Amino acid sequence: MKLTEQDLRLLEFNSYEDYLNSLIDGKSLQYFGDRENLISLYRTGYSSDDYYSQRNHPTVRALTKEAFDAQRTFLQVTKDPNTLFSRNITPTDPFLQELAKRERSNRLGLLSTIIYMRYMKRNTEISGYIDYEEALRRVHQDQQYSNNWKAIFSGEQVLYPTPADLLYYNAKTGRSRKNNTRNYQILCDPQRGIIFRNTYDRKNIYPDPLVSFYGTNTSRIEIASDLYEQVVLYDHVVRKNY
Repeated sequence: MKLTEQDLRLLEFNSYEDYLNSLIDGKSLQYFGDRENLISLYRTGYSSDDYYSQRNHPTVRALTKEAFDAQRTFLQVTKDPNTLFSRNITPTDPFLQELAKRERSNRLGLLSTIIYMRYMKRNTEISGYIDYEEALRRVHQDQQYSNNWKAIFSGEQVLYPTPADLLYYNAKTGRSRKNNTRNYQILCDPQRGIIFRNTYDRKNIYPDPLVSFYGTNTSRIEIASDLYEQVVLYDHVVRKNY
């Protein structure tokens, strides 16, 4: 996973206060005048640009402290693949053990894992497909459907499909959702049904359990888990074209 210049810039700050101070410039002080008021505004997750975006200024939102800490943690892990959410944690559930084994290779982009699961939540079955690498990135605590991966690997929280994942279905409400991710485009074939196309090597993953071929460089493994009704992992070895 390649870090952008903006990502690397966030790692330069030793504290949240340093990050907030970096957002202050002459333009923002011109509108607000008082530095402390501006810092207080940034702490809420807003930017001074929100107040004059109608003048065609670009809007750049500040990170809250929770989002800053979560993002820096994620970036540190991404920068050093040996520092993982699952590091120093020994999961007890077989499914979580398998995810821990795949965390580093998914972060590096060598492997791309799609998780299929059926989970009972409050007597309602939630099912769907999760892009594991994309879900590892969704860690902002003030972001909807964020994941606390340390709590998940330690068994304190449960991972389950959400409307932010590749495919989501709530059996009680009938609500469904599908989303393309940075790793996969969702296709629908009249014969083969749902197909996930990897955006890096353009190979297709076929999740149909009744077939024996799941795609080039793709394998399927079903895992017995006490936490879920059913869990299946589709592991795709990525052949990047660059």
